[in-house]
Amino acid sequence: MAKRVHACFLAVTLAVNAWVPPARAGQPLETETARTVRSGHLELEAGFEHQSSGDGTEGAVPLALAYGLTDRLELLIEPVPFTAIHDQGARRVTGLGDVEMTLTSIALREGSSRPAIALAAEAKLPTAESRRIGSGKADYTIYAIGSKRLGRWDAHLNAGYGIIGAPSGVPVNNVWVYAAAAELRANLRWTLVGEVFGSTAALEGNESGSGTGESQVTPEIGGAETVGSLGARYRSGPHLTYTMGLSYDSSSAFLVHPGITLAW
Repeated sequence: MAKRVHACFLAVTLAVNAWVPPARAGQPLETETARTVRSGHLELEAGFEHQSSGDGTEGAVPLALAYGLTDRLELLIEPVPFTAIHDQGARRVTGLGDVEMTLTSIALREGSSRPAIALAAEAKLPTAESRRIGSGKADYTIYAIGSKRLGRWDAHLNAGYGIIGAPSGVPVNNVWVYAAAAELRANLRWTLVGEVFGSTAALEGNESGSGTGESQVTPEIGGAETVGSLGARYRSGPHLTYTMGLSYDSSSAFLVHPGITLAW
């Protein structure tokens, strides 16, 4: 009898361990975390974003590919193969978006009383086909990231500085970026998430980030912004997770972001 009880306990323990969520936070969060992909492991995220506001609508199909170069170093590549922008009073524009590449390094492992600390460097490559989708210039951002687990909660803080590429004839500011997120592991399958993130103004003066022609400033370069988001993840198996995020920002834009994550 004791052997059967021990065998059942071992089986349950192994099953629970098999369902532990992956280390990296990922979508629907925009907040960077100090939970990198393990060495030699790969995560692929695919999603769809639909944003609506008084100025019009925008849709995108963002992808993200994260690879653990080592247990302390992760490479993240985020292409946007399709973007569609339809501003009121302007023709609809579709095309390829920009590509972001981020290298994240764990500077300090998490301890019983201290958070994990990571440093990240991000480069935005100007691959967008339209000036209304991307600025046509490269941007660079550096981050300091803190993450701490507290029971079923996992909290993350970001602070960063972005160097914004200036399109010809457009005065821009470099920006400070910030973010705070929390994740609640409700059970073995469900995780609830929430975050607030934003940046200082990139656009100088009173210029608008929208317009009706290719010569106008891209919406990517705008004023100060704050975004609040709520979402959830449903882990259907050891390699597949479904996600959903809802966001609302300080310009009264509402965004819906469903997605899936595959891990190997």
